[in-house]
Order: sequence, then C-alpha cells, then structure tokens
Amino acid sequence: MPASRHDDLEAIRALKAAYFRLLDTKEFALLGDVLTDDVTTSYEGGRHTFDGRSEVIGFLERSLGDPGIVHSHTAHHPEITLASDDEATGIWYLEDRVIVPAADFMLTGTALYEDVYVRTPAGWRIRHTGYRRIYEERRRHSTGELLSFTSRFEEGPGS
Repeated sequence: MPASRHDDLEAIRALKAAYFRLLDTKEFALLGDVLTDDVTTSYEGGRHTFDGRSEVIGFLERSLGDPGIVHSHTAHHPEITLASDDEATGIWYLEDRVIVPAADFMLTGTALYEDVYVRTPAGWRIRHTGYRRIYEERRRHSTGELLSFTSRFEEGPGS
C-alpha cells in the first residue's frame, strides 16, 4: 500500500530534522545518507554551491568539523509541497548559531532554506538544499561586541 500524503509529509519533516541533528553532532557520514548521490547545494544565496554528495559532505566537514566549533541549526515553519508521488519541495525558516571560542567569535542569524526532495528506494532524500540569509550578526563571543550585521533588506529591491 502506498504511503499517504500525511505519511510523506511526516517523513520529509523527519528527514530535515535528521539533516540538522547530524550536522550539529558532526556525524557527517550519516548526514550523507539523507542526501541523494547527485545532491546540489546553494548555501549563502549561492556563494557556496556544490554538486554531489562527496562535495557537499566534504565542504561541511571542512567548515564545521573542527570539534572546537559548536553550532546549532533549528528549522521550523515548514512549507512542504508534494509535487508528485515521488517529488516534493520545502521552505524552512532557519535560526542558527555558530560559536568558535578559540577565535572569540559567534555568528547568529536566520535564513530561508529551499529544498527539493525525492522518494528513493531507501525513502525520501534531499536532492537539493540551500539557503539565503534574512540577517546575520557576527560578534565577539566573550563580550558580545557587534562586529558586523547584514540583512537581505539592505541589498536593495529585488534582491
């Protein structure tokens, strides 16, 4: 019996939750399992684009794999559209924080993630993921001193 639309939506929600849990716990090999082999990314509004699972996981390991870097990614308010029985899209609101005590640095911000999901024999997987910032703050971790603040609304109309 095919899965119900409700079951598909719940499976996609669980998939995205696993993506962030495995990212924050630095379980990169398992993180690769939630992605298709041909996954593509467009992080930071296209500043970091990658093709294929090994490129994506390699980038994430290089960027966040250091145990001295701690981070938290929380996604909520999913807007999931089932385009067909085997494909869906999703928009998620992200709140994240990255702390690097050794560099006395902390980044916080929000973004909108846009994903494409496909049903595979192993279940739903992420075929494309990426985000565009709404805002980003960079601060000294020890004092909270603001180093920089950027907002997508500062970029001008149509950005």
